[in-house]
Amino acid sequence: MSSVLNNSDEQEKAIQDEENDFIRQVGWKALFGFTTKKHIPVLLVALFCATVSALTLPAFAVVYGLIFRQFASFGSGEITGTVLLRNASKYCTYLTALAAINWFSNSLYFAMYLTFGELQASNARNRIYDALLRKDMAWYDTRRSGITAFLPAIQSQIRDLQLSTSQPFGEAVQCFVQSIGAIIVAFYFSWNLTLVIICSVPLVYLAMAFLSQRLSKRSQEQAEKLQQALKYLTSAIQSIETVKCFNGQQFELQRYSSAIARAAGLYTRQANYRSIQIGFMQFFTLSVFVQGFWYGSHLVVTGQKTPGQVVTTFWGALMAVQGVTGFLPQFIILQKGKVAGATLRAMITRISKHDEGTETQGEEKPVRCVGDVEFKQVTFSYPTRRNQTAIRNASMFFPAGETTFVVGRSGSGKSTLGQLLVRFYKPTSGQIFIDGVSLEKLDTKWLRENVTLVEQHSVLFNGSIRRNIALAKHDEGITREDVEEAAKFALLQQMVQDLPDGLETLVGMKGGSLSGGQKQRVALARARLRDTPVLILDESTSALDYVTRSAILEAIRNWRSGKTTIIITHDISQILPTDFVYVLDRAHVVQRGYRKAIEVETDSIFRTFFTTEQEASGEGDEPSDDETSEILSLYSVVWEDVSPAARPTSALFFGEQLRGSFLSPIRRSLIVPNRRPSISSESENIPSDGSIALGALKPPPVQTSASEALESLKNRAQRISRLSSTRSNHGSQARVAIRPKSIRREAPAPLQIEDTASPSKESRFRRRKQQEPLEISQKVVQQLTVMQIMRTVWPALPWHSRLAFVGAVVCTVIHSAATPTFAFVFSRLLSTFYTTENQQQSALRYALYILAIAVVDGLASYGFHFLFDACAQTWANTLKSEAMRRLLIQPREFFDRDENSVSRLAECLDQFAEEARNLPGRFAGIAIVIVTMIVIAVVWSLITCWKLTLVALGCGPILYAITAAFNAVSSRWETFANDADEEVGQLLHETFVNIRTVRCLALEDMFRKKYRETTFSALKVGMKRAIYSGSIFGLNYASVLFVSALLFWYGAYIVSTSEYGTTTIIQTFTILLLSVNHVNFIVSYIPQINTAKDAGSRLIRLARLPTNSHEHNGTIQLHTAGDIVLKNVSFAYPTRKDTQVLHDISFTIPRGSCVAIVGTSGSGKSTIAALLLKLYETTSSSKITSPTPDLTVSKHGIKTLHTATLRSRMAVVSQTPVLFPGTIAENIAYGVSPSTPQGSMISIRAAASSAGIADFIESLPQGYQTIVGEGGSGLSGGQAQRIAIARALARNPDILILDEATSALDVESAGIVRDTIQNLVMATKKDERGGSSSRADDRLARRDMTVIIITHAREMMAIAENIVMLDKGRVVEEGAFDELKRRRGPFARLLRGDAGE
Repeated sequence: MSSVLNNSDEQEKAIQDEENDFIRQVGWKALFGFTTKKHIPVLLVALFCATVSALTLPAFAVVYGLIFRQFASFGSGEITGTVLLRNASKYCTYLTALAAINWFSNSLYFAMYLTFGELQASNARNRIYDALLRKDMAWYDTRRSGITAFLPAIQSQIRDLQLSTSQPFGEAVQCFVQSIGAIIVAFYFSWNLTLVIICSVPLVYLAMAFLSQRLSKRSQEQAEKLQQALKYLTSAIQSIETVKCFNGQQFELQRYSSAIARAAGLYTRQANYRSIQIGFMQFFTLSVFVQGFWYGSHLVVTGQKTPGQVVTTFWGALMAVQGVTGFLPQFIILQKGKVAGATLRAMITRISKHDEGTETQGEEKPVRCVGDVEFKQVTFSYPTRRNQTAIRNASMFFPAGETTFVVGRSGSGKSTLGQLLVRFYKPTSGQIFIDGVSLEKLDTKWLRENVTLVEQHSVLFNGSIRRNIALAKHDEGITREDVEEAAKFALLQQMVQDLPDGLETLVGMKGGSLSGGQKQRVALARARLRDTPVLILDESTSALDYVTRSAILEAIRNWRSGKTTIIITHDISQILPTDFVYVLDRAHVVQRGYRKAIEVETDSIFRTFFTTEQEASGEGDEPSDDETSEILSLYSVVWEDVSPAARPTSALFFGEQLRGSFLSPIRRSLIVPNRRPSISSESENIPSDGSIALGALKPPPVQTSASEALESLKNRAQRISRLSSTRSNHGSQARVAIRPKSIRREAPAPLQIEDTASPSKESRFRRRKQQEPLEISQKVVQQLTVMQIMRTVWPALPWHSRLAFVGAVVCTVIHSAATPTFAFVFSRLLSTFYTTENQQQSALRYALYILAIAVVDGLASYGFHFLFDACAQTWANTLKSEAMRRLLIQPREFFDRDENSVSRLAECLDQFAEEARNLPGRFAGIAIVIVTMIVIAVVWSLITCWKLTLVALGCGPILYAITAAFNAVSSRWETFANDADEEVGQLLHETFVNIRTVRCLALEDMFRKKYRETTFSALKVGMKRAIYSGSIFGLNYASVLFVSALLFWYGAYIVSTSEYGTTTIIQTFTILLLSVNHVNFIVSYIPQINTAKDAGSRLIRLARLPTNSHEHNGTIQLHTAGDIVLKNVSFAYPTRKDTQVLHDISFTIPRGSCVAIVGTSGSGKSTIAALLLKLYETTSSSKITSPTPDLTVSKHGIKTLHTATLRSRMAVVSQTPVLFPGTIAENIAYGVSPSTPQGSMISIRAAASSAGIADFIESLPQGYQTIVGEGGSGLSGGQAQRIAIARALARNPDILILDEATSALDVESAGIVRDTIQNLVMATKKDERGGSSSRADDRLARRDMTVIIITHAREMMAIAENIVMLDKGRVVEEGAFDELKRRRGPFARLLRGDAGE
C-alpha cells in the first residue's frame, strides 16, 4: 500500500525538482518569457522614459549642491543676499525645467510599463491556454490538487508575472538608473569619499542574497498549500447539496481553515525574512553616513574639498543608497514574477517527461470514415491507478453500419473502451483501428469529428440550451430549425416549451439548472445534430425513466441505421435477440455473440444481467388496449399546441426532470413501432440519411390500434431472428466472415444551411451576456473605501494579534520620528562645514548620533513590517474562514447565480484574498509612517521657520487634489481590469474543468477563439487603464519637485533679507524635503493600493453574506425521526415562483416503512426529498386557512425543526454520486464524527459490504486508504455510486432517501443494494411463499428505518410496502405494489412501460 503512495510522491517530487532546476536555469530571463518582437518597441520606450525620469533625480542632486553652495557662501560671508537670490533664482529655474521633464517622462514610462505588463499577461494567457489544450488527459488526471484548484493558481501566477513586468519593473529600473547616475555624480565630485560611503555594500549584497534564497523557497511552499486549500474549497462548493445533506459544513470549514492556516504559517516566515531584509537595509542606509561624515569633515578641514563638493557627494551617495532601498520592495515583487514566469514557461515547454503526446501525434485524415472499429489485444491502466488494469487483452470488432452492445458490471472496463476510442489515452499494449488505420496515425481532430462519445454524466456549458445543442456544429451556420429538430429527437420540446425563454433559457454553470435526465437529453440532441459515422453511448440514458428511454433508443436505432453505434450499458432490456453483444467482466471480454445465442448458454455471465425471472423466461403480462393508450397519453403533447403556462415546470433538484412529454398518439411508433429496423430488412421505410424526422411523421393507418402495435412489439423478435443470420461466438475474424460486413449507405449530402434572421437575435443575446460581468461587479461588489476596509481589521484579530498590531503601530511611530530626527542631525552635521570651532569633534558627535538613529530605525523598520504583515495574514485568514463559513450556510439558490460560480468564488478566496492582505500588511504601515512623519516634520518646521513651512503647506491642497484625482482614476480602472480578469478566469475554468467534453466535441478551436476574444478585451481594458492612469501619474510624481523648487527660491529670498539664519533654513529644508520625498514614495504605491482595495471589497462581500437562510429557522431537536405526514403541501421553486411544482399533496409515511414515490418525469418526486431535507421551504396553498403545518416529521412542523439535527437523522443518495478529495474511508464516514460508532472502521466496512463495494475496495492496493475525488484515483460511475450508498448507510439514519440511487448500477450491484434495503426496513412485505412468522421474528431485531425510494425501476418499486404515484405534482394513486398492479389504474399503466420489453 505504502509503496504505491511512495511511488506517486517520488514521481511528484521528480517533477517538482525538474521544475525547480528549470527555474534556476532560466533566471531573470523568465520575466521576459512571454515577450515577443512586437512588445520590444513598447519596452524600449518604457526603458528610455524610466531612464530619463530616473536621471532627473541625480541632476536634482547636482542642482541641490549648487544651491547649498550659495547658502554656505552666504553663511560664511563670501556673497551678498542679492547675489544669493539671483543665483538661487537661476538654479530654481533649472529645477523647474527638470521637474517638467520628470513629469512627461514619468507619465509615458508609467503608461508604457502598464501596457507592457498587459501585453505579457495577454500573451501568457493565450500561450498557457494553447499549452493546456495540448496536454494529455493523463496530465489532467494526475494533478495532485485536481484541475479545479490548479486553474486559479495559474491565474494567480499570470497576475504575479503581469504585476512584476508593470510598474514595479519600471520602479526597479528607475531605482537602478538613479543609483548608477547618483554614484557617477558622487564619484565625479569626490571619488575617495564615495568609496568610503559605499564600502559596506558588498556585505549588504551577500546578506540580501542569502535571505532572498530562503524567501523564494518559502514562497513556493506557500503556493502549494494555498492550492491544497483551493482544492477543498472548490470541491465543497461544487458539491454543496451533498455537503448540506450530510451536515458536512463544519468538516469542510475545518479542513479549509487548517489548510489556509498552514499556508499562513509559511507566509509569516516569508514576512520575517522580508522584514529582516528591510530592517537591515534601513540600518545600512543611515549608518553609511557615520564613516562618510567623519571622513567628509576631514576632507573639508584639510582643505582637499569644499563644503559644496562634500554635500553634493553626500546627496549623490544618499540618492544611490535610496535607490537601492527603493529597489528592495520592487525586488521582492520581481522575484515573485520571476518564479511565476519560470513556472509558466516550464509548463509550456512541456518539461514533464510524463506527457505521451496523445493530443499532438497522428496526421492522417482519410477522405471518408466508414466506421469499422477494431480493438486488437488492447491492455490499459489509468495513470492514477497504474497497478490496476482497467482492460486486459481485449479484442473486439464493431462493423460499420451496425449497432453493437457492450455490457458489464460497474468497473469492468466498459467506459474505458469509449475513452480509448476517442484517444483520451494510449493503450499500454495492443492497437485500435478505425477502417484499418491505427488510431495513433490518425489526426486527433479528424478522429473526434468522426467519433462522438456521449458519457453518462453529460456536461453542458454556460449559455443557452440552443447554444449547447448548436455546439455540435461548433455553433456555426446552424439554423433554429436544426436545433429544434435535434431537440424533438431527444424529447426535449415539452420542457423547452414550458420554459419562459424557450431554447434561449440559460442552463447555468455546468448546466446546473437542469436535472441529470434533462442534461442527458440535451447531450443526445447534440449528438443527433453532430451525426458522426461512429457514435458511442456510454450509459447515456441511465437517468431517464423507462418510457422516455425506450422512445429515445427506438429513435436512435432509426437514426443510426447504417451507421456504427456502440452502446455501453448494464441495462439489457433494450437489447434485441439479433443484437451482437460483448460481455466484460473484471477487465476481460468474457463472452461475445448475438443475444439469442449467449443467453441460452449454460453458466452464461450474460444471464446474470436479467433483472427478473420473468425476463429470463420471456414471459410477461399482456397489457390491455386501454392501458397502453394511457401510457402513451402521458407523452401526448404536440410541440406547436402547448401554451407555455399549460404545465408546471422547474429546475428541479436531485435529478428530477422537467416534463419531456410530447409524444402524441400519432407519433406512437417511437415507443411501439410495427417493427424495429433490422440489419437484413429491406422493407423498412427509413429516410435515406438514416435519420428519423420526428416532426414530419405521418399518422399511422386508423386500424393500427395500440394493442396491435404492442402485439407487433411482442412478436418482433421472432420476425427479426428469421431474417438475420447466425453469428459466431469466437473472436472477431469469424464474426467478420459470418456477419454482414457493414451497411455502407452513400454518405448523405451535407446539409445546406442558409443564414436566417435568427443570428442577429443571438448576437444581441451574446452582447448582453458580455456586458453582464461589469454590471455584476457594480451591483454585487460594493466598493469600500480604504478606511472602511481598515475598520474590519481590529475586530478580526485575536488578543495576541492585537498586541502585535499595537506593537506595529509603536514601531511605525518610532520609524516615522527617526526620519525628521535624522534630518535634524543631518542639518547640524552640514552646519559643521561652515563653522570653524571644534569642527571635527562636532562632526564625530553628530555621526555617532546618526549611528544610534540607524540602529533604532533598523529595528523599528523590521518590527513594523513584520508585525503588520503577521496581523494582515491573521486578518485575511479570519475573513477567508468567515467567508467560507457563510458560503456553506447560504441557501441552495445562492449558488445558481452567475456571480457565485465556482471559479469566481475560488478566485476571490485565493487570488483576491492574497492581494487584499497587502492593504493592512504593507500599505497601512506606510500610510501611518507618512502621516506621522508629515505631522512631526510640519510641527518641527513651524517651530524652526514658520514662513517657509506655511508656503509648503499652502501647496498641500493642490498636491492633495492631484493625488485624489490619480487615486480615483486608478481605482475605477482597477475594478474594470479585475472584472475583465474574472471573465478570463471563468472561461479558463469552463474549458479545462470540462476538457473531456471540449475534446469529445472537437471544440478546441471554438473555445480558443472565444478565449482569445476575452483576453483581447481584457487587454483593451488594461491599455485604457494604462493611458488614463499614466496621464496623471507623471504630474502626481513631479508636483513634489515643483514644490521643492518654490521652497528653495523662497528660502533664498528670506535668507537674503536676513530674516532667518542659514542653519535654520537648511534645517527646515532638510526636514521638509526628506518628508516630502516619503510622500512621493506612497504616491507610487497608489495603483497597488487600489488593486488591494478592490480585492478587499470582494473578499469582505463574502465575509458579510447574510445568515438569515430558512435553514436557520427551527429549534426543536429530534432524537429520532418518526412518521412523516404531508398535508396539502404546495411548492414552487424560488427561481420560478409563478410555476407550481406540487399541488396540495397529502400522504403519510409511517416510521419503519418502505415507501416508493413513483411517477413520470417531472411529476415532483425529487422535490419531496428536497423539502424533507429542508433544502427549500414549502409554500402554503392559498386554499388552506388551517394553522396546522403542511409537512411534519414526528408530529413537529418541519419549519420548527432544528435543520442540522433533522439532517443527521436522514441520509440521501442522489442520482449523481459525489466524491470528496480524501480517502474512501473518509468519504464513507463523511459528516460523521470519528468518535461515534458510525465513524469507526467496523461501521465503514459494514456499510461498504451492504453497498456491494467492499470486495472492490479491498482489491485496491491501498484499500480504504485509497485517495479519491479531485487529484485522486478515478472510479467508474457505478463504483462511485456504491460508495455514495455506503456513505448513506454508514450514518445508520432513521430516514433513508434513495433518489434513483441504482440507475448507474449493474444488475448484480443493484440486487445487493435491494437486499440491503430489504434487510434494513423493519416492516417488510409478507413472504409470498408463506414464511411470514419467521420474518416477523426477524423484524424485531432490525432497526426500524424509514426508507423512501424515488425510482422508475420496477425492481425497486417491488420491494416497497407502499407506493405513492404522482402525476403533474398531484397524488393520483396510493397502495401496495400488488394491489395497485391488480387495480389497473395509473400505476399499473405506468408499470406497463416497464413490462413492454
